Amino acid sequence: MNKIKSLWSKIRHTAFFKAFVIWIFVVIVLVFAVDKLLMPAFAGAFASTGQVPNLEGLSEQEAESALTAAGFKYEWNVEGRYSTQVPAGKVLVQMPKAGRTAKIGRTVRLTKSLGLRKVIIPDLRGKSQKQASISLSRAGLVQGDVIKGAHASIPRGVVIRTEPIAGDTVRIGDTVNVVISAGVTTGRILLPNFEGILMDEVYPRMDRLGFKVGSIRRQKNDEGARPGSVIETSPKYGDYLKPGSRVDFIIAD
Repeated sequence: MNKIKSLWSKIRHTAFFKAFVIWIFVVIVLVFAVDKLLMPAFAGAFASTGQVPNLEGLSEQEAESALTAAGFKYEWNVEGRYSTQVPAGKVLVQMPKAGRTAKIGRTVRLTKSLGLRKVIIPDLRGKSQKQASISLSRAGLVQGDVIKGAHASIPRGVVIRTEPIAGDTVRIGDTVNVVISAGVTTGRILLPNFEGILMDEVYPRMDRLGFKVGSIRRQKNDEGARPGSVIETSPKYGDYLKPGSRVDFIIAD
């Protein structure tokens, strides 16, 4: 036993033993440093964090300024989304959401609102009242009042036109009134066919009939129509209108 103690005492005082002990100590310190300091640093545990601001309802410039001030980056999604609550052009969706804690410098993805979805009023002329109701429903529109009108050739119970007129752009959920032929012409005036007539000649005829000229839109025509001549009217000819009614025109460019 004494020999063992004497041998251990000699080993402890050798340079090799001291170097070995120092090496063990250095290894332990390095392992601790890697585990507690370097690895968390690489993992971003020590990275600065911040709270993502609420951007919903802000304009593009306001949202970008708010993110930059908070230390975040931003990226806009190419496609927007329709919304009944957030106006077009404003921030509709943000990821991460408002109030979340995120690393400073993280990119926040933004989606713009496209506002209320718009649709074109379908042409219901010549359809039954039931067919018109189905077509409006499929387009996301609401059928409003059913108005009695008259037409020179459209039979009773069939749609003459809509109010607003077919081709107009409206918002989803808007109300569209339907004018149904009822054969009633009392107090109404027949709208003649103005197609091919120069707009300069239309004005005096409209005055004599008691109608008002509404919007005039120019359109290219490949069928040889004279520039300035009427291509189409809305309402269309053959419709019986009340005095003072507005008629829109499409003329050849």
